[in-house]
Amino acid sequence: MTAPHLLDRIGLAPGTQRLVRDLESRYDTHFSHLVHFTAQELSALHAPGPLPPNVRTASAADPEVAQRMETITDVANLPRQRSADRDRYFQALMDIYGMLPVRAADLASRPDTAVVAPEREGRILAEALGCHPEGRYWSPQAKRIHLDRGLLVGVDDRLPRQADRLVVIDGVVASGVTLMAIAQLAARPGAVVDILTCHSTRQGALALARCAERLGITLTLHVGHVSGALNHKFYAVDPDAPDRLILGDVGDTISPRKTTT
Repeated sequence: MTAPHLLDRIGLAPGTQRLVRDLESRYDTHFSHLVHFTAQELSALHAPGPLPPNVRTASAADPEVAQRMETITDVANLPRQRSADRDRYFQALMDIYGMLPVRAADLASRPDTAVVAPEREGRILAEALGCHPEGRYWSPQAKRIHLDRGLLVGVDDRLPRQADRLVVIDGVVASGVTLMAIAQLAARPGAVVDILTCHSTRQGALALARCAERLGITLTLHVGHVSGALNHKFYAVDPDAPDRLILGDVGDTISPRKTTT
């Protein structure tokens, strides 16, 4: 399987072009890059298999990570989230970052490292963690669109140019497509890439590892907990209770953390 490929929007069907424009208008941006993952490619990327050693899972050594994930899942499935609920959710995310095998701030502090934290939750977490070094920090919009049973990822131009060392900070990995697109666009072949996230599905973690191999980059995924499964919309859910979300919409939950009335 080859690496995901870039599409020219001119060649997109009119309906897909309209979806792209609608997303750009909603988020006040312009997608400079459109990265396409076909249904066949996603099937191969998400195929079952053992997690490779470059997926480092904090919960394997620290059971408190799974406890924080229980808090996150409970809040995500509340019929109404109040300010205190959102605060508990955000604190649980921050706690998990503190339990990862590496400190995000240590990786981001290297002067030769570019730091990317996609909107919204990636940026919010990176700034809360103090991982936004001046001149080496980007927070792109990266949004996915369903296309022919696959996924199209629109990414704007707020990215480094082919970095040799890249740190990506985000909240969750579901399908993995947005982070795979960012890695393809922002890291040159042979680059060292560290991705830090609180949670991943098994399919998403496997996809990142497999895509990195095809891109020729050295990737390590530092993740708090691996659980759940992808549903038909590529969201992370409990496989034993498909209506139960694992994290919900992280960006909506932590930005802003206000009382819902």
